[in-house]
Amino acid sequence: MSKELMVAHCPDCGNVFQKNVRNLCSSCAALLDEQIVTMERYLSRNRFATTEQLSLATNLPVQKIRGWIRKGKLRVFDYPNLADQCDLCSAPIRRGHICPTCSSRINDDIAKTLERERKMKERLIAANSYYHKI
Repeated sequence: MSKELMVAHCPDCGNVFQKNVRNLCSSCAALLDEQIVTMERYLSRNRFATTEQLSLATNLPVQKIRGWIRKGKLRVFDYPNLADQCDLCSAPIRRGHICPTCSSRINDDIAKTLERERKMKERLIAANSYYHKI
């Protein structure tokens, strides 16, 4: 019985590597570990740093930090000023993909649309109904 070697292309650098749990080649995995250690070291001394301050201090892109927040790799409850951005309005958020304001606006729009559709169906039923007088 022969074993197949499962390989893939690293999503970060494009090199071929043997598939693993992290889905990264060894050099990119080592770089990621180094970045996380650098970030954690800075945050241990600067608990109240913002996402932008963390980015400047560690030379990590803000989008990468926000991606780690969104994926749960960076726990924001330990650091009160770290935040991601709302996908719609770019307001700071601590969890999820959209802020409470955008969420409530979307829910209101959905409710209004459903109400309009209900009224339109009622009008169609009333317009197509036949009333018989006895």
